[in-house]
Amino acid sequence: MGFNEFQGKVLGLIGVAGGSTGAINSLNGLRTIGRALRAWVIPNQVSIPQAWQMFDDSGQIKDSDLEKRLKEVGHEVARFAFLHTSEQAIEFLQKWEEAQTNPGAEDR
Repeated sequence: MGFNEFQGKVLGLIGVAGGSTGAINSLNGLRTIGRALRAWVIPNQVSIPQAWQMFDDSGQIKDSDLEKRLKEVGHEVARFAFLHTSEQAIEFLQKWEEAQTNPGAEDR
C-alpha cells in the first residue's frame, strides 16, 4: 500500500494491545506514516491497553468512557471526510487558487 491508497484520505487511529501500556508508540508511528503518505490524520486517537479485558464475549465494549472515545474518533473521521469533500470546501479552494497574488508577498 502507498500513496494511491492513502493520499488525500482522512485517517483515524485506534490501537489495541494486550499489555498495560497500550499502543501509543504504534499509533505515533502510524501517524508519521500516514502523514508521509499524504493522508489527513485526525488529531484524536485511542489506545486500548489490555484489550482482552475491554470487550465482553459478544464483542461489546464494557467501558462506557472507552466507547465514547471510540465514537469520538469515528465522528471526527466522518466530519473531516465530509469537510474535505464538500462542495463548499472545493468551491473555496478553487476561488483561492484563482485569486490574485498578494502584492505584499512579492520577493523584495
